[in-house]
Amino acid sequence: MAVKQTKTAVVTGGVSGIGYGLVQSLLSKSNWRVVIADIRPEAYNAISSTLDPERHLFVATNVASWDEQAALFKKAFEWSGGRLDFFAANAGMAESDHITQGNFSQGWDLDGEPPKPNLTTIEVNEIAVFYGLRLFVHYARKTNVALKAASGSSPAPFNPKVVITASCAGIYPFPLAPAYNSSKHGVVALTRSVGKPLLASDNIAVNCIMPGYVDTGLIPNQVTALWPKHYITPISTMVRAYEELISEDGAVAQDGKSDGPNGVVKAGQSVECVVEKLFYRHPVPYADESQEFLIEQTFLPDGVWVRGMQAALGAAATAAKA
Repeated sequence: MAVKQTKTAVVTGGVSGIGYGLVQSLLSKSNWRVVIADIRPEAYNAISSTLDPERHLFVATNVASWDEQAALFKKAFEWSGGRLDFFAANAGMAESDHITQGNFSQGWDLDGEPPKPNLTTIEVNEIAVFYGLRLFVHYARKTNVALKAASGSSPAPFNPKVVITASCAGIYPFPLAPAYNSSKHGVVALTRSVGKPLLASDNIAVNCIMPGYVDTGLIPNQVTALWPKHYITPISTMVRAYEELISEDGAVAQDGKSDGPNGVVKAGQSVECVVEKLFYRHPVPYADESQEFLIEQTFLPDGVWVRGMQAALGAAATAAKA
């Protein structure tokens, strides 16, 4: 029987809600260590005693800061002994001030200057995910090089995974919070754009989860009190989605609660998590053959987009030398 390799995960927003549920799930398995990142050290202190002290590390991090995320991944890579296997880009925020954050149906003082929108929600929910993905790709590549160097002709299996926390608001309109809504659409698009290419180039599988209504603390308790209890999605449903998306053999339990393909490694997938079920959602169908050609060519390393842009760059370089 093959010996299980010790793996390391980085989980942002890992001290509460979905992130904390994932951390607990990972640490329940003997072959996982977890680096927990969150902007709230006090929230970590409240749950730290529930976690194996030998197999986790907490790093206070504002994910909206490139420098702080870069420091997080560097520290995680060093603490892990040079191996990062999984990045859960889970940190996020909801809009608390709908006037300043973009709800255009709300009024403001017309006698003054129009208020500049506060786009912190987009910085945390979308831009920070770009930061984290770039950093994870960097360290996954370093991990891969080190494993190959150490193993020679028989490198140890290395199947890096990324799961982004999007939202069902990433595929539906959500007029109450348009900045949140657009940020979640953005990370769904990011997942679908990079999923297949990164799997092909680096064996990095990028997917996202899209939770329904979850009582995570981001939403006021007064809203949750009004919500139909049978419409609330438990944390366990997201944990199941994580397990399917990071499974190295693409295993999906055949119990009717997931329509994901069994035995297929997942990449570029967006999984809607609704109460107790998982729905693998697909992009809208192409309008016609011309639109299919336009988009599908972007996935080809030798397609017309790449060849045309390379020719344009070559022409520009030649002109610069003239």
